[in-house]
Amino acid sequence: IKKNVCVHFLLFMTLGVHSAATGKVVNDIDRRVPDLRQNIPKDYKIPIKFIPKETGDMCWAKLNLYYLEESLKDLSEKFGNISSNKLNIQILIQFIEEKRIGISNMNPQMLEFECHYRVDKWETGKYFNFVEEVCNTADRERPEEECDPPPCPTTPIPTGTVVQSTSGHDMSYNIATKDITRSSGSSPSPLRQVVEKSLFSLLFVPLLALIFLLVWKVRSRRNVEHPRSNRGEEEGFTEPHLMAPRQDGETSEKNALNLPAEV
Repeated sequence: IKKNVCVHFLLFMTLGVHSAATGKVVNDIDRRVPDLRQNIPKDYKIPIKFIPKETGDMCWAKLNLYYLEESLKDLSEKFGNISSNKLNIQILIQFIEEKRIGISNMNPQMLEFECHYRVDKWETGKYFNFVEEVCNTADRERPEEECDPPPCPTTPIPTGTVVQSTSGHDMSYNIATKDITRSSGSSPSPLRQVVEKSLFSLLFVPLLALIFLLVWKVRSRRNVEHPRSNRGEEEGFTEPHLMAPRQDGETSEKNALNLPAEV
């Protein structure tokens, strides 16, 4: 009996602490969201990828967790590290991430509903109303709940877009989706430019080495021919010198022949 009492007591304490912590986080979110709604200008246009409530049915909240988390991460980058808005957004991100990780069948469900996601940009009030509703609903939903998706629409809904600011208060960023590379395919990617520059450098180095080798060979040939020409000149100078003693011998003979005549 004592063991059963201890087990029930520990179970009660665990569930009680977990529910208290969850309730505290939800209450904290209910306090953070109004602050963000008030601090961020109303004319901000914040991009969001979402599934409508009528389409997601009972799985509506969990199907919106991933892309809402991505949207909030991009939104937090617009503020400095010491900004209270950044801190509030990070608390929302942490709550959504914990809920998302606890759902085992998240990815298969998202793939089944992929054709029903929509992309839009909402003003601050509408955006944070959506954030608050998703967080509160996800806290009440059963993670193991599975829903059957309705038929895909005949006209495909774009799954990714690039939103640009049209005024000083608009916010712009890229939504991380599968089709984002298709929308930017017309402009050359930075990676491609780096590869092209690297290939050009690789081609330039062998060319420079070839030029250096040719110059070295030409100079080597000139150095080989130059000593030969010097040797020829030296031989030309030494021949008259070698013939000089012969001339001296001839004159001495002539002198010897002429001696008796003088006597």
